Parts: sequence; structure tokens; C-alpha cells
Amino acid sequence: IKVNRTANCVTVYTYDEKGKYTIPVRAMICSTGLDNSTITGDYTIGIKSEWLSLVGDVFGRYISGISGDYLFHSVPYYSMSEEDLELAEFNKLGEQASQGCVRLAVSDAKWVYDNCPTGTNVSIYDDAENAGPLGKPDAIKITDFTNKWDPTDTNNQRCKRLHNQKRRRILRPCRSNSR
Repeated sequence: IKVNRTANCVTVYTYDEKGKYTIPVRAMICSTGLDNSTITGDYTIGIKSEWLSLVGDVFGRYISGISGDYLFHSVPYYSMSEEDLELAEFNKLGEQASQGCVRLAVSDAKWVYDNCPTGTNVSIYDDAENAGPLGKPDAIKITDFTNKWDPTDTNNQRCKRLHNQKRRRILRPCRSNSR
């Protein structure tokens, strides 16, 4: 995993035919630490936890430890409820916003949690010119502040219902007036 701290972009690699991790497979927008407070260097993923209490009386989901208190995790939640997201913090993905951790949308934090086991190499660096080989994904912005859940969270039941309603509207057959 490579984290471009300047670009607020994470790129995950898989191995090539020689067993070297050179093939980029996924890019994720993130929020690194304010004032470059995210550490740089080479580390390995350590602890894993589905929920964890964070600094500031908030909680993160799908935690993958980088080094000490530096973690990959979701945007913070006010409680251990998937429907209590700090919405304003979600809208900061793509810019520095954390106290040093690497914040991700829930879908990306879960992907790292599920697919990058303990011992996975993590390199955190600065490159203002190049976000990474897959580029920097566009940020999703929350505009409906009555929904307090991460719009990428496909495990959230309310989110699933909303996606299914939209899909049914899109997949409804068109009726033609012609006979």
C-alpha cells in the first residue's frame, strides 16, 4: 500500500509475475493529517479492529494499524453506530483533515481491512506532482445532512434500501405510446 500524503491518495498494489508488488489495483481518496502530521516512511499493517475509540471521543470503523496510533480507518463516527457519521469530516476526504491517521470512506476502509492482512507493507510519502499510477479518485460529497451514514457503506441497511429503490426506478421498463 502506498499513501501519497501530499495528494491524499492511497494506491494498493498486487504482485507481478516475479512476486513484486508493482501492479496497481485500487486507488482511494483519503484524508491525511493536518499540517502533515501523518508520519512518512515504511511500515507494516499491525492491529485490526472493526470499531475503535479514537482521539476526540469519536470512533473509527475498519481499523488497520500502520504504526502506533497511526491507523487506516473510516471517517469518524460520533458513536459506534453506522448511522452516526461526522458528515462534515466525510466531505473533507481528499484534503488534510485528520490528527495523523489515514481516513477513508467506509467502503475503502473495509476493503483494506478485508484484503490487506497483518504484515502488509505500507509506504507513506509526499509527491505533489503525481497522485499515483491510477490517479486520484473524485471525492463524493454529502449534500443531504439528514442521512448520517457513509454513502459508500453497502452494509448499511438504509443505504441498501436506497440503492435498491434507485435501481428499481432505473430498471423499470419504459412504456411506449406507440402500438
